[in-house]
Amino acid sequence: MSTDRAHVRYEMLKGIRNLFTVADYLTYEKVINYLKYLNDFRKRKIVTSSFPPMITFQASAYCNSNCRLCPVGLEIRGPEKGFLKFDVFSKVIDEAKKCLITVFFGDWGEPFLNPDIFNMIKYAEAKRIIARASTNLHRFRNEDDLKELLDCGLSFLTISLHGVSQETYDAYQPNKSFQVTVEKIKTLVNIKKELKRKKPIIDLAFAITRKNQHEIEKMQCFARELKLNSNIYTASLNLRFHLKDPNAMTSMVREWAQNDKINSRSNDERNKQKINELYEAIRKDNQINLDALERLRLTTRHFCVDPWEGLTVNWNGTVSLCCTDYSKYVMGNVCKESIAKIWNNEKYRHVREFLLGRFAINDADFPCRYCIRY
Repeated sequence: MSTDRAHVRYEMLKGIRNLFTVADYLTYEKVINYLKYLNDFRKRKIVTSSFPPMITFQASAYCNSNCRLCPVGLEIRGPEKGFLKFDVFSKVIDEAKKCLITVFFGDWGEPFLNPDIFNMIKYAEAKRIIARASTNLHRFRNEDDLKELLDCGLSFLTISLHGVSQETYDAYQPNKSFQVTVEKIKTLVNIKKELKRKKPIIDLAFAITRKNQHEIEKMQCFARELKLNSNIYTASLNLRFHLKDPNAMTSMVREWAQNDKINSRSNDERNKQKINELYEAIRKDNQINLDALERLRLTTRHFCVDPWEGLTVNWNGTVSLCCTDYSKYVMGNVCKESIAKIWNNEKYRHVREFLLGRFAINDADFPCRYCIRY
């Protein structure tokens, strides 16, 4: 299951604000690294003096849903699929544990399909690293499955819902039952209460599209009734997969994009502005292409900060620039070298220089040249 980078960033910052949860995970070394990270990020350093406090892990490249805006659900051809192995995960954790504050299990797949996922969560938490995960809950069949979710020590859980009626839920995840998912959520909440567990802190994620934008207030009320947090954000239409077909890109915007101005919700002001500008440009010009979007400075490279904020470890040990990269451009491989060396290797330095307009990367597979985050 993929999570948009702005969504991940929002979740991370919200987690850090929960100091009553985070305090037990902080060490002197982590605090110093985090301060250095903030300085490196602010100055956009080419070679950083810090390591990112968060890593995204692709625990599974498989999914048990068919979300209409996801390349996995749409069966768009991509890299080979598989499950992250525990020894690969533990190697990264052992190397980065002095700097890591949190790990996130998500990225183009349902993490709980991985048979080792609970052991990974337990391992991270035992190393004083906050574990967060995203799920659609389809893999959980009964109370015992849900209890296992509560027993593994997970700190934060995001449940992808994207609708509060069968009509809107089915529009995003065809042939999935809204009521069945709701019953699972209620059961999970009740078991957590009965066991007097403080963790995981549960969020309901609502990705807003044209099909469900009329339910925003209803979504908030639904989460409040269950005494859960709601994370409402603009859905990514993943337009990067349709750049060679302007008609398809226009159709996606007309069918799925919010037709009102993007509200702030979980989108920061800059992202909100860029989303509005992008959708407006596509609506005005049915044949708009990548070159035109580049001239309008609407491609992501003009405002991307991912190579300073974090990295993604894929199921096979390769490292990608960000969780929006479905093609998985390889920056290194943790099975062959340390994660710290990868973070400041030549490829990463060149990408940072590219985003700052100081270096040209002509590799045909390089994703940043044609990335449209939304």
